[in-house]
Amino acid sequence: MLKFTCLMIVGAVLSISAPTFAESRAVNISIGSIGGSLDNAALRTVRQVIGFAVGTSTVDKFIVYSPRVGSIPIEGGLSACAEAGFGISNTTFNVFIQQLRSINPKPGTFYNVELTATCKQK
Repeated sequence: MLKFTCLMIVGAVLSISAPTFAESRAVNISIGSIGGSLDNAALRTVRQVIGFAVGTSTVDKFIVYSPRVGSIPIEGGLSACAEAGFGISNTTFNVFIQQLRSINPKPGTFYNVELTATCKQK
């Protein structure tokens, strides 16, 4: 009886969280300096991972929020959104997200990868 109860609880948790993952077909990416120098190697790696994803159609929509004309931060960095390509499986897009999350910039550089339903024009 205890196993059945545990199974029901786990099933309920999975059924609640599954739609969240299914709806996340985009990712917001931001990297920048906390006040010191920016980890340029990490920034280049982020750009390479995104570029490869665009080149292989893993990402169809890529919107850069910053830097833009008139809004270039002194320290540099990037704020953008990448949305899954048409017909790309969740597994393929999740590999892209894992690649982004595997990047670890040096101290003094912030880096965020956040799932979202879709990219929005700001």
